[in-house]
Amino acid sequence: MNTLGDLASRRNNHFNLIRLLAATAVLISHSYPLALGHDAVEPLSDWIGLSLGDVAVITFFCISGFFISLSRDRADSTMDFFTARFLRIFPGLILVLLLSVFLIGPLLTTLSASEYFRSGETYGYLAHNLTLFSMKFQLPGLFQNNPWPGINGSLWTLFYEVALYLLVGALGTVSFFSEGRKFTGFVMSYAALYVSFKALMLNSALVSDFYGTESFFTWSLPFVLGMSFYRYRQHIEHRFIGLLPFVVLAACTWRTGYFFECFVLAWTYLIFYLGYATQPAIERYNQLGDYSYGVYIYAFPIQEVIAHLFKGLGPGSLMLLAFPLVLLAAIFSWHFIERPSMARRRELAKRLSSRLDHMKTRWNTTGKGNA
Repeated sequence: MNTLGDLASRRNNHFNLIRLLAATAVLISHSYPLALGHDAVEPLSDWIGLSLGDVAVITFFCISGFFISLSRDRADSTMDFFTARFLRIFPGLILVLLLSVFLIGPLLTTLSASEYFRSGETYGYLAHNLTLFSMKFQLPGLFQNNPWPGINGSLWTLFYEVALYLLVGALGTVSFFSEGRKFTGFVMSYAALYVSFKALMLNSALVSDFYGTESFFTWSLPFVLGMSFYRYRQHIEHRFIGLLPFVVLAACTWRTGYFFECFVLAWTYLIFYLGYATQPAIERYNQLGDYSYGVYIYAFPIQEVIAHLFKGLGPGSLMLLAFPLVLLAAIFSWHFIERPSMARRRELAKRLSSRLDHMKTRWNTTGKGNA
């Protein structure tokens, strides 16, 4: 019987396709409020208490937890790891932000061009979202009459993604992924904090999302599960029957305060089962590329443009009109922005390491001279 550890060494898997489907699920989920307004009920919400978009984000985070841990384990250095992570996120993000601010904004805002470019909100949107700190989702005068005003409400997940990259990078510097006792200690500490906060949240309305704590625990859970699946991959068997106890557990906790955790555990196992299932015909998708990030970051602004130009569109029409345009943008982003940027990973990491070593040498020399 194969374990995840046996299968993780294979390059052929279905995770690129799963990520694309998850990004498309976000597009579908957002089509409802973007077409009908904030009160629109998104798919799955009434049934399991999570929207289709929520399930997609859980999918992204559990896959990311696994493969970012693998990336940290295989990285030549800490600098190499963080360079790879930067090049995976920021080149694509920078382009979509620039297009939003300097193309979509001035063309479709209700303000004059001079008012738009004089507004501090215009440059605040760019600065805040580039740093991922206190992210903004509005540009002045843009899409204010749309059912759901805004420009790119999907970007909020990037803050948590990058924060969790930092966590993995920090753990990797002290050999957490190669030393089982250390990682077990980390998981137990995380679980203790999670359970304590969950108990407080269920018993006190005052704790709800205290300084973003609830959001952090919510979205770090699938990521940490992905990390754990990676660390204990040699002990996790790849078989469908292994999903059954997790499904039963989720079913037994449905409509209780602990359904989310049980659902995430079951869903994470299912994603890794499907990701490593052997289907050669489907594996050919990997030859095309990884379009998921492009779909994710371009879907919202393209849907907003369509909702602005064609008033009264329903969710289905919005999906059908948006998806081909979003896919084209994602294909362009992958082939001309994301993949070329990632190809420079080792070159950039070496330059940064060399520059850092030079700065350390100068600092030490200066310090000794002053002494």
